[in-house]
Amino acid sequence: MKQTEHNVRLTAAEIGSLWIQYMNDSMATCTIRYFLEKTEDTQIQPVLQQALYLAQSHVQKISNFFNQEDFPVPIGFTGNDVNLTAPRLFSDPFHLNYLKNMSKSAMIAYSLALSLATRADVRSFMMETLKTVVDLDEMATQIMLSKGLYVRPPYVTASSQSEFIQSTAFLGSFFGDNQRRLSSIEIMHLFLNAQSNAIAKAILIGFSQVAQSMEIRQLFVRCADIADKHIKIFTQTLEDSDIPGPMKLDTDIMASTVPPFSDKLMLFHILALTNMVLGYYAAATGACLRLDISVDYARLAAEIGKFGYDAVRILINNGWAEEPPMALDRKRLALTPS
Repeated sequence: MKQTEHNVRLTAAEIGSLWIQYMNDSMATCTIRYFLEKTEDTQIQPVLQQALYLAQSHVQKISNFFNQEDFPVPIGFTGNDVNLTAPRLFSDPFHLNYLKNMSKSAMIAYSLALSLATRADVRSFMMETLKTVVDLDEMATQIMLSKGLYVRPPYVTASSQSEFIQSTAFLGSFFGDNQRRLSSIEIMHLFLNAQSNAIAKAILIGFSQVAQSMEIRQLFVRCADIADKHIKIFTQTLEDSDIPGPMKLDTDIMASTVPPFSDKLMLFHILALTNMVLGYYAAATGACLRLDISVDYARLAAEIGKFGYDAVRILINNGWAEEPPMALDRKRLALTPS
């Protein structure tokens, strides 16, 4: 992409997107290095190697952006946050499931970042990252399909003709069992959210076994219980319309109690998953036309939000919460003596 002739500053949207991508990719570098160290399946290893290469290259390129702008490079996560000698915590198939889930979330984040970027070099970088994560998702999907690990969303039988909604009864009621059948759009979101919670729950159970802080262990156990509750609610809603839910991943967790990651990294990781799930719930609420399901998403999102607040509080109290780029306090600058 042709560069502009004049010097264009990074916008707040570009700085924010690059900053959070740096944090997530530095975390991913640690996580995938450990997964790759433990993975024995020779078909899964190349997917992890590609994911590691992408995360490391993103960290380097974003560092270059910030250095060019004399902007502080985030600390993020380093080799001090991962223990490659720790025993295996998750199975090889889970490593692949994890990558598939992360690539799905990354595609959404990169699409948003690209849509908000205006500077030519940043747009070029975001287009590149979006393309490469799409390729990674395809790579992971094909391996999962070949191994019989891919759980397809449910099928529905198509109607014989297109129809219009005839009555506001289509919206249902806030409470009660006499609700209409699910639409394919509602099935899509319910399945996605049940599946995302299944992955989050497995990570939480694994992390709860290895966290060094008892406070953080208890927080992870609590959030795993929340994820399990949400899975049951979404699955039951699907089953009420004779639609199967996704499978759980609890059996992919090993018995190790040796921490492969720092408590700081694990807490940040769970917070990132929390934000991802909240985004999925918001999208599902906007697409849902059944009032009872919309109410479920709203109250469940509030429950996750409370957990997220508690996680951030622990990060701050331990001095682990890196401050994101902030707007200038103009009043403080004006009133502070020179």
